[in-house]
Amino acid sequence: MLISVKELRDNYNVYPSRILHVGAHIGEEAPEYEKYFSAQIFWIEAQPDLCVSLRRRLNPNFHTIIEACIYDINNIDIKLYITSNSQSTSVLKLGTHARNYPEIKVTSEIIVKTKRLDSIFDSSNVPEFINIDIQGVELRALKSLGACIENIKYIYTEVNSEKVYEECDLITDIDLFLITHGFTRVATRWNWQGGWGDALYVHKSVKKRSPLQVMRGFSRLIIFYKPQIKTFLLAKYKQSLVK
Repeated sequence: MLISVKELRDNYNVYPSRILHVGAHIGEEAPEYEKYFSAQIFWIEAQPDLCVSLRRRLNPNFHTIIEACIYDINNIDIKLYITSNSQSTSVLKLGTHARNYPEIKVTSEIIVKTKRLDSIFDSSNVPEFINIDIQGVELRALKSLGACIENIKYIYTEVNSEKVYEECDLITDIDLFLITHGFTRVATRWNWQGGWGDALYVHKSVKKRSPLQVMRGFSRLIIFYKPQIKTFLLAKYKQSLVK
């Protein structure tokens, strides 16, 4: 996560009692969730072997593992492209990702069955905080909430500014969809090299941030981008020497 769990709590008033994490991978965020939130956590992951690992490692009293491939169409067979870096696994083919990260390759393909989120949860039990990280189909996951989206307060999602995956959802489309449901994008962090990043959307019903929280958020933004700016300037300097 490019915006830490602690920062979500301290600077953006994220205080969930239940968390839904779509695209669990190996549950990297579990220690932070446990440390900063007193919440029941639901993990959804499409890769069967990762689900087995998650069930072995995470305490079932606090963590629920659901094996499913989330999509906006329910119960269809779809191809999942497994990559050498399993975090890049997607139901979409690699787009600019292949150019930006040439060392990451598709190593295998499996067929999985899709599920809509509103076929797993309903409006009475959907968690109020959702974290979505499913490599290019985040908007399709949001649409799969159906009427459940009216009970969500916070949405943290990976976003794309370019076609990182073929036919992937773009941040502009996510913005347009969520604004109609009362959400505002309050924070965005970009990986400039890759054309992807993370964004936090908060529902209008959540209390506004204090001036101190806004100032702290801006400070964290500067700290986050400092290494990328340094790398960019160094690359430009080296190019000037070659010329």
